Amino acid sequence: GGTSVYKERLCNVLVRFVPVTFDPAARGALEAVSNNSGFPRGALAKARWIKLPERRRAGQRVAHAVFGFSNPSAANSAMCEGMWVDGSRVYGHKMLTEPIRCLRCQEVGHIAAACTMDREACARCGEEHCTSTCNVSDDERACANCKSAQRDFKGHGVADRACPFFSNKLQRLRERNPEAVHPYFLVPEDPSSWVTHEETDTAYTP
Repeated sequence: GGTSVYKERLCNVLVRFVPVTFDPAARGALEAVSNNSGFPRGALAKARWIKLPERRRAGQRVAHAVFGFSNPSAANSAMCEGMWVDGSRVYGHKMLTEPIRCLRCQEVGHIAAACTMDREACARCGEEHCTSTCNVSDDERACANCKSAQRDFKGHGVADRACPFFSNKLQRLRERNPEAVHPYFLVPEDPSSWVTHEETDTAYTP
């Protein structure tokens, strides 16, 4: 017969503004974070940067990282009370699947490598040019997706977390994923972890 391999399911927390001095691969790095943050021994299983270090801009001091917890209570603590990484107190939120957006045409539902559109759209102003060359001010931003959907498209770009078009897509995705209803990881013996996004204003809303 075949051999099955058990893979531990981790509670992944997206933590923002982590000092780039932190090295997830360094010996004792995770243990130091756990000790300084008051997590149980072994609660923090792994960590990785969202973006490869070699892709950072010159002089960058903080970056976003994913921390994988084997203990859901510790993961919830990291989100509610923060965690200490290289001398800085940082916070995160539950990492969930979000709608994918093409960085070429900006439409939701596919990635740039699979884009079949014959035009490129700017993520800041919605016009047909590369986002990196756009020089409009924040007040002049316009969302290509909201414009196509005949929504209020002025004052924000497609990457804005408050974009009505994105919010609608995110809500639909959450409705298909029961875990996305809760801002925290469920702990059977802790009723405070059972709340939904609608039931608490202390939850971090991604």
